[in-house]
Amino acid sequence: MLRQKPTLYVALALFFVAEAVLGLALQLAEGRAVACLSYGAVLLACLFCTAFARRTSRYILTQLALILTLGADYFLVLAPKRQQLPAMLFFSAVQICYFLRLYLADKSKMRRRIHLLCRVVLSLAMLAVTLGVLGEGADALALVSMFYYANLVLNLVFALLAGKGQRRLAAGLFFFFLCDTVIGLSLVGNYLPIAADFPLYIVLFPGFNLAWAFYVPAKFLLSVSAWESDGKGG
Repeated sequence: MLRQKPTLYVALALFFVAEAVLGLALQLAEGRAVACLSYGAVLLACLFCTAFARRTSRYILTQLALILTLGADYFLVLAPKRQQLPAMLFFSAVQICYFLRLYLADKSKMRRRIHLLCRVVLSLAMLAVTLGVLGEGADALALVSMFYYANLVLNLVFALLAGKGQRRLAAGLFFFFLCDTVIGLSLVGNYLPIAADFPLYIVLFPGFNLAWAFYVPAKFLLSVSAWESDGKGG
């Protein structure tokens, strides 16, 4: 019933409106309400995906990624004390899910080999660069974060290369990339201080939550990407 086109379009419109309202409300809220609204937007995306369950690797991996995202955002948003390391471990698992979705959907053995090689090389290179730049200042959070970011970038690149069949996934990962780029640059201050009069500081702190302005659309697009068709049987 939910997969019939009229019902699907109505549900999609309501989902879009609900996420837009939550996205605006969390920008205007204060205190604990911000955390509740933020987490609510992520939870809604996960539940919407669940409502359109399918027996395909595309759906299963997307749903698992959204569930893992709930775990990550619990440590960042709802937990009494913000815990970045477990959150980044969850987010790394999220990107592995999207990697598997892209990998399994690719029917070319050659592209699969290239994909695996690029992922291993870039992941190791990012870890090496982190250790080289931060030296003794490198910690588990920095290393896990760079591993996660490398895999996010690769997922975005290969989703774009996949073309029509992964358009929503690519769009969702693009907003995810923008969100985490903002967060990552803001965290640079923990290792390399950024002066308040530096142009980058002004971009990162514009007077509203820029990261969540990107993150809510990302969750919407990633959720609906679970049932986009690539013409290959999912």
